[in-house]
Amino acid sequence: MPELSIIMPLYNTEKYVGQAVQSLLSQSYTDFELIIVDDASTDGSFDVVKSLKDNRIKILTNDRNHGIVFSRNRGLIDAVGRFIAPFDSDDIALPDKFMKQIRFLKDHPEYGMLGSWIKMIDEKGNLLKKGWRLKASPEQIPSQLLFRNYFAQLSVVIRREAIPQGGYVEGYNMAEDYRMWVEVARNFMVWNYPEYLVYYRIHPGSVTDGNTERLNQYESKVFEYSFKFLDIQIDQNHASLLHLINNDDNILEIGKLKQIEEFLLLILNKNAIRRVYDQDQLIKVVLNRWIKACYKSRGMNVKTVNQFLTSPLWKFYFTNKNDKHIISSWIC
Repeated sequence: MPELSIIMPLYNTEKYVGQAVQSLLSQSYTDFELIIVDDASTDGSFDVVKSLKDNRIKILTNDRNHGIVFSRNRGLIDAVGRFIAPFDSDDIALPDKFMKQIRFLKDHPEYGMLGSWIKMIDEKGNLLKKGWRLKASPEQIPSQLLFRNYFAQLSVVIRREAIPQGGYVEGYNMAEDYRMWVEVARNFMVWNYPEYLVYYRIHPGSVTDGNTERLNQYESKVFEYSFKFLDIQIDQNHASLLHLINNDDNILEIGKLKQIEEFLLLILNKNAIRRVYDQDQLIKVVLNRWIKACYKSRGMNVKTVNQFLTSPLWKFYFTNKNDKHIISSWIC
């Protein structure tokens, strides 16, 4: 009875799946099963994994292409481990990933999920400059998740009892993981182990390659789910503001910056009433977003400076001075 179940959906990644699987089979931690769910691949992906000889591998085949959520949930149904690790068929796990994460989760039973920092590689396996150093504290991460996905699917290990009933929710394709992390973080402590433990591959066909519009569409659905606990109904304008806060686009209109300010004020005022999130941590995250929004508006010069300095958002900081490092740590 393996302690860890690794679940890998497979669909048309013939070029990469062999390397991905080998990175798992070569782990220093060995007490796992690898469940590969082939979602009716039309290239040679299935033949690649079928040729791999290791008694820890279990291959399931879908009768037709059902999509990523179905495949992840099918793997969850078959999994027997105390811990669950989703992993994608085009990525790479570094050798000590699971040893470090399983050890941490055993030592800290209050944690339901543990991710890690991520480096990125291109289709040939070359390291890219871009990476994710996810340094927010466990106490702050629920507030971070209100604004953006703070975990990479390939990096996480989840305690079985932390997985929501029913697993991944249909209708959130490309953001099905984000939806789950929000639920897990509502009931358990979560964190990202402060080391690079995985390589995320960017290539034609990967989620992050040219799919921004579709990803925003599904993330908007996650926002709708998350903000309902604050009694905030997310409309199209709210969703566009959240995407604008998160992306690297410059803000060119003072009216747009004022809309962001009003929305952030609404979040803090609603939470002050409902206490869904730790208010001190949420204040820090919200002000970090405000600083970023103003930085992206720097082209408006004096208008931005005036809006930044006179914002009523600062009253929350001066009445909650537990965190003195908001400005210096806004990049978390």
